[in-house]
Amino acid sequence: MVNKEYSQVLTKDNEGFFRFIVSTMDNCGITTEQLTYGLCDTEEWDSLLAGEYLDKLMMSRLLDRLGCRGLRCDILLFASEYDDWQERMDIVFAINDGETELAEKILEEYACRKIVQKNIDKMGCNERLEYQFVLMMQAYIMLGGRFDRTELIAKLQEAAVLTIPQGVDVVFDNGMKIILSVQELDILLEYYYQHVCREIEEKNIKTVDYYIGRIRKVIDYILSADWFNALSKANILPKAVYYVMLSNQKKIRLNVDNEDELIFIAEELKSYGRWLSDYDNAIEALRNDGRTYYLAELCDMMDIIVSRMKKLLSEDVCKSMKLDDKKNTADRYREMLLYIEKLTGISRYTKNGMYMYFEPNVYRMEKVVADRRRLLGITQNQLAEGICTAKTIRRLEQGHCRPHGYNLYEILNRLELYSDFVMDEIVSYNAGDMELLEKVYDAISMNETERAQELLQTLKANIDMGYTRNRQMVERLELDFDYQGGKISKKDYEDDLKKIIGYSVKYENFFRSVNVYLTDSEASMLQMMYNLEKDNDGVLYLHDMLSQYERKELYIRKIELIQTAFASDSGNRGVYDSSNMEFMDVINENFRIKRIYNTARCTYGIWWNNNMQHKYSTDQSREMLNICVDISDFAKEYMYKQFFLKKLDSILGLQ
Repeated sequence: MVNKEYSQVLTKDNEGFFRFIVSTMDNCGITTEQLTYGLCDTEEWDSLLAGEYLDKLMMSRLLDRLGCRGLRCDILLFASEYDDWQERMDIVFAINDGETELAEKILEEYACRKIVQKNIDKMGCNERLEYQFVLMMQAYIMLGGRFDRTELIAKLQEAAVLTIPQGVDVVFDNGMKIILSVQELDILLEYYYQHVCREIEEKNIKTVDYYIGRIRKVIDYILSADWFNALSKANILPKAVYYVMLSNQKKIRLNVDNEDELIFIAEELKSYGRWLSDYDNAIEALRNDGRTYYLAELCDMMDIIVSRMKKLLSEDVCKSMKLDDKKNTADRYREMLLYIEKLTGISRYTKNGMYMYFEPNVYRMEKVVADRRRLLGITQNQLAEGICTAKTIRRLEQGHCRPHGYNLYEILNRLELYSDFVMDEIVSYNAGDMELLEKVYDAISMNETERAQELLQTLKANIDMGYTRNRQMVERLELDFDYQGGKISKKDYEDDLKKIIGYSVKYENFFRSVNVYLTDSEASMLQMMYNLEKDNDGVLYLHDMLSQYERKELYIRKIELIQTAFASDSGNRGVYDSSNMEFMDVINENFRIKRIYNTARCTYGIWWNNNMQHKYSTDQSREMLNICVDISDFAKEYMYKQFFLKKLDSILGLQ
């Protein structure tokens, strides 16, 4: 339900998005003033609510401040803004891949086109966000090579003040609930850490302590930000913890010859408990969302810290703190990462914060409308009926017009999309429902079937089952539970699955064209149908459909299940090389963005293919399956972990 404060001003323009924003604010106890602090004034906010076009950067920043990263949603953008988004991603990926010259070239062109003037007082909210993006990309390019630290610090300070009125001097604990995004926290972290490095060079211990304290304030803020979802915490907490540990190690090295070394050591010892707690929190944040940001760095740091603690503390104290257990776990994670690094050729180290600037699951509005209309098998006249003219639809698909908010809303409804802020896999503007859906999938992943079923029934009671997408999601999962529990036959499962797909798209329509836009539910069900039927036409169709996606990392959520499905089928048909290539593609695209979900299953697929060709010794099989166990354990995919353990037992039993 929309907050009464806004119910009279929301229009069909951006309605779906702002209904979600307002609902999330209510659930988190966040006021408009807190959310918009430093972003826009009251007049600008009211204009957005009244239907003024919402820029993608502003949309992302509002979601980011509310801790809503990695939502199961797609964003539909009109041509000009889609092109802006594409250019930003070109910059981000060029920096991420170390292509500095290319990044500088694209960034310069982008800045010249987007940044008209640099007077902050005269900038609107979108202009400030554009400028902040440019400054941070410039900063990360500098960090990737030789740079002047004073110049870098000045650039970071300039970036901070664009959306944080207090800038780098922001006060976190003055009784006011400060609401900052992951990207804003990243600016502060880099600023504080660069100051630590400069003060270390100048041997200013007191100033070093001050900036280490500022980094710790950021950590405390993240830990207290209960409105941050799993991905938000995974994005920023490990980096903050790594930076505070790294800063302290620099400080330790600086104080080796300090005349007050004993006093310094006493202060150091007081910090160890907090360091270990921070480390545990960072690791848990990564495991909760299946990510590896700064995991390699944190594992290396744990070795250093444990070694140092064992020199300064008694054996009994070390045992009570379970230091050996922590080191052994870190070693396991390191071996896991080393294996994937060797497999992919992609560094296990994070290197930079570009992952915080990925904007995934963005689609061109004009193309989605045209592709979706053809998929549903309706003409431009049929889509326009009762809404607008067929000419409007034609011009929309050609990129020559943007329909008024209400008309666009109705057009998307008729296409079973409901909003330009497309909430997959359910239609709900309540943040609690989205969180509940994630808990359902987490329970399934952790092999807690009964809990998953209970959560699904709670979600079913919360959402409007009049929406096609909601019926599809609920009935699909209920069907899965029945089939996996042996309550229905394979034939009944297949028939019911086709029926559920048909709520939105006739099953036979999928094979008309590979140029399609699918919801997450449709993609999942198509993959399931293919697993059941396994016909050659289905293989070719899925392969051609996936080939449309450029930069697969930005769409990994949608495509990995399908790609894994026909990789597995290729292996079953004995086409082992092709199967391995598909599995490796999924692993590569995931590891490139430090995502580890599905990696264990794909690694197992490669093992199975090679084992069928008798390429592995028992020891090699044991090593690879143990890696699968460790990966699935880290990502809390316990259902797969149990499967791999059973497979290990069978391998060992053959000896």
